[in-house]
Amino acid sequence: MRNLAHTHRTTDRGQATTVLVADRFLTGPMHAERPSLWARLTARWHPRRLDRALAGGVPPEASTALALRAHELTELKRRESIADSIRRVIREAREGAPLAPARIRPERSRVAAASAELTALADTLAEPGPVAATGVAQAWMLLTDGTGPLYNPDSRTSLRAGAARAARELRPWPV
Repeated sequence: MRNLAHTHRTTDRGQATTVLVADRFLTGPMHAERPSLWARLTARWHPRRLDRALAGGVPPEASTALALRAHELTELKRRESIADSIRRVIREAREGAPLAPARIRPERSRVAAASAELTALADTLAEPGPVAATGVAQAWMLLTDGTGPLYNPDSRTSLRAGAARAARELRPWPV
């Protein structure tokens, strides 16, 4: 299995107490380590940078901060929240919901064209079971990147292709 969030034992506040990380070249065996204060702060203060790395295919075990962020993204509660947001985007695009102040409206035509792929992505995110951090990060980036295909009519990236890719990356291993 690739790109799974490799964290073990959590405290009652949901913080990982042990993560699996690889050596700096990702060639040797993984080892368990307790996240340092610096790694926890990096995961908390720089989630966008870590999300971009995970979405781009950097394995979570490449660093402690990535493993912590991957753990956070792949928790079922977080995935259900992302799925709910995707479903809300689809519903609002279909119904033409009024624009809230200071809120960027998704491109309705792109959402309509990609509604099947977005629905499949939301359904897969909300399913219990293991998922790869890469796919969750890609889904999160689709939702939150104001320059991406969901919001930018001039984006060269297809929303349909991006949603399909994220859904595939959620469970990239053979069934």
